[in-house]
This record gives sequence, C-alpha cells and structure tokens, in this order.
Amino acid sequence: MKKIAFLFAMLAFVGCGEGWVEDARPKVLVESFEKEGVDESYAYSYGYETEQFEFEYFQNTEFGYWGGFAHSVVKDNDAKNGLYENQYAVYNEKAATGNGFLVYYYDSYNEPCDIEIKKNFALVSVRLNLSTYTYASITDEDINSFACAFADGDYLKVVFTAMLGDNEGNKVECYVADFRDGKSLTATEWNTFDLTALGDNYDSVRVTIETTDTGEWGANTPLYICIDDLSFMEVKKSL
Repeated sequence: MKKIAFLFAMLAFVGCGEGWVEDARPKVLVESFEKEGVDESYAYSYGYETEQFEFEYFQNTEFGYWGGFAHSVVKDNDAKNGLYENQYAVYNEKAATGNGFLVYYYDSYNEPCDIEIKKNFALVSVRLNLSTYTYASITDEDINSFACAFADGDYLKVVFTAMLGDNEGNKVECYVADFRDGKSLTATEWNTFDLTALGDNYDSVRVTIETTDTGEWGANTPLYICIDDLSFMEVKKSL
C-alpha cells in the first residue's frame, strides 16, 4: 500500500548535474514506498504500483535473472556483506522514510525499465542511496574481483530521462558516486536529487545507470540504486 505525505520544508538537493544546489519547493506529494502486511519473513518483491505510478520490472525464472524495480526492506551498512546474494540491501541502517524503499537494477543487456506515470504529475525530487552490493564493489576490490575500486576520475551516475511515448525528452544526471576533479562523493545518506529539470510534459521516466568501470562485456560495477521519497506534484500537461 502506498504511503503519501505532504512535504513543506526546504529540500537540500545534492549531486545532480555538476554541483550541489539548494532550493525551496512548494507543497508536493511524496511516495515513500510502504507496504501493509510486511512481517519478518518479507525481504523483497518485484515491481511496485500506486494510483499515480507503475514501476516496471522483468523476470526470467528459467534462467534466474531480473531487472527493473523491486520493493525491499533489507538494510545492511556492512560493506563486507556486499555480495550478489545481498543485492536487495541498501547501504544504510534505515530507509529514508518508514521501512520500505525501491531497489532499481539496470540490466544493460535488456531494455531499461520505466516509471509509468498514470495521471498528470511531474517529478520534483528523489532520494537515492547506494546498494550494499554496489558500495562494496566501488570501495573494496577484494569483495567483488570483477569490479575495480573507484579512483580519481571515476563516477557512477543515475540518468532519469523524460519520455513521451517513444520520444526522449529532458535528462537529469545524478552522480551517486563522483570521484572526478578531486571529489570523493558517495550517496550513502539518502541524498536528495532535484528532478525538476525533466520538465512536466512526459508520460514516463526511463532510468539508466552508467559507470566508468567497464570492460569487454560492459559494466563491471553492479548497476543498482536504492530509491525512496519520490516527490511529485500535479501539473497541466499538453500530451
């Protein structure tokens, strides 16, 4: 079940584009990804849907792989546990709000998954946090031998692309690990990113992830990101 709240306070937006920015927003709605009936046996489930949005996923049970969005309640801020078997964990001891959040896995060998927008809404901001699996892979080469620890010049970025049908619109690039130009920033505190540059004339938002650590077969860095507190507001669209 969705949990919708109102956000009145000043939002601190960090890391999108090339810098850190701070801005005030009017009252907006916030989806914080809570589910009813979650007990101790619950860890994750694929996909997530509300009255406003559908978060896409795909799953191949025959070969045991998946991609897109999954709902999770798994938290683990011990990088020693950053293995594939722990892929649904956020590198934090808590969700941004409540208990649940989304994990997005970008499988670059398949079509990316989208956030389908059912009504006239535009995204305002989102809080992002590295997964335990991804964090361990960019900080400790002994954990995942196929990935390199990040060094000067490396980055991991989440790209949100406004889509109108099959046509791409504005993009927002959110650097969730940024080691360019002497920086050493990692999104490990449920950092808030501004999405207003997407505009308001789109019916879905495509999510992709890019890394500088690539090889012959594509990305070496596990392409996961954890998502919470997706804020949005009603707009008039000319679709």
